[in-house]
Amino acid sequence: MKRSFIAAVLTAGVVFSTNSATLIPMKGISLLYINGQEAESKIKPNEVKPGKTQVVLQMDKKVGRGSSQAVYTSAPYVLTFDVTGDEIKINHPVARSKQEAEAVFRTGNPEWRVSQDGKSLTYSQEKLQGREGMLPYMGMVELVAKHNEERGITFGSGEMVAAEVAAPAVATAAVASANGKSVEAKQNAQTDKKTMPAASNANNIEQLKAWYLKASKEERKEFRKWMIDQE
Repeated sequence: MKRSFIAAVLTAGVVFSTNSATLIPMKGISLLYINGQEAESKIKPNEVKPGKTQVVLQMDKKVGRGSSQAVYTSAPYVLTFDVTGDEIKINHPVARSKQEAEAVFRTGNPEWRVSQDGKSLTYSQEKLQGREGMLPYMGMVELVAKHNEERGITFGSGEMVAAEVAAPAVATAAVASANGKSVEAKQNAQTDKKTMPAASNANNIEQLKAWYLKASKEERKEFRKWMIDQE
């Protein structure tokens, strides 16, 4: 019995390790948030799941030499990339002095050095929008949440879901209803519901959340009215 239990635990450990990747911040990188959650460690490796991944990070490094040496801390940036391998490394842009670092980040499009299993990894980035005043990034969790809400981004089971990926059948039907095609939209939604694989239900829910967050107040109101009509 004990041997069977130990074997089961070891097997579970193997499955977990094969279904995750290691995100490694190189020296001078601080990981702040991963897929909407505060990173377990800012400067040590973190485990991430395969798929689209969002990382909020900043350069936090000593630059310069001798008496001119100083710590340069950049504004936070939001990087998005696809995890398909085992090891992702993130390095800061080339900046050997404070002046060089300021010039790099002044462009708003710094060149982070991101690699996956030793090969360059494509990513998209945005500078995180801060508040007005002396402490623009105070209360980071609210800023990250606002960033994602404005873009219709949610996280289901730790995985990133963006509204831009695909419009769910129900959301499409709601748009059609808003255009005066409620009967046809309702029929299409019912048909799609019958043919939709059960395994995709969780993803559909996350997509619905993403599209709802991305919608305007009027669109949300119209969508809620459409939902009531379906009951």
